[in-house]
Amino acid sequence: MTRKKSFLIAMSGGSGSGKSTLAEALLAHLPAGTAVMFGEDAYYHPMSFYGTPKNEDERRALIATINYDAPASKEVDRLVADLKALKSGQGIDQPIYDYGRHDRSKKTRRIEPAPILILEGIHALSMPKIRSLIDLSVYVDTPDDLRLARRIRRDVVERGRDVEDVLQQYLGTVRAAHYRWTHPAKFEADLVIADEGLPAYGNVRPTHEAIERMLAPVTARLQGAGVL
Repeated sequence: MTRKKSFLIAMSGGSGSGKSTLAEALLAHLPAGTAVMFGEDAYYHPMSFYGTPKNEDERRALIATINYDAPASKEVDRLVADLKALKSGQGIDQPIYDYGRHDRSKKTRRIEPAPILILEGIHALSMPKIRSLIDLSVYVDTPDDLRLARRIRRDVVERGRDVEDVLQQYLGTVRAAHYRWTHPAKFEADLVIADEGLPAYGNVRPTHEAIERMLAPVTARLQGAGVL
């Protein structure tokens, strides 16, 4: 008997949109063993892709030249190959990205196939090479001011950066990249879900009612497709 291919949900939205929180809530909402999470951010290129800095000053200078909000910052071909493998029923060893070092870890994460794959990331709907693999596209629509507030909270509180550095990056590359690559996907997505003010970062969790309302159209589509 031929195994049915996995159903791929691609969930996108701007940085700080709450897409990761919603994707994790969907994973928790689905029956155990039904779905697996697939993070796009794991596929940032290793530092060796850009060069081999000789010292810390060169390393910092090199990092400053990289636009991490552009699709080119990710190893798209490996991401596509891994998605195809999972959809066809094969397990994969996904890379792990170390944000503290701005480099790929030597460790990997083993992911086994599941009936539903949840891909989330700012470029999940912006990479032409994966569009044919997507069964349901979801865009989380969140106001810019709320996204920026969340990004500041995440990068300052959780990643130890200073506010000025976060704002400089946002105004220098993040905002422009959002409107060039991420935002246009809103107008082609199967579902556009308005953010209801999810906390998104930290230990504060969204209310059950807010999550249920935002997940309702997604689960309805899964039921309509015969996946649930």
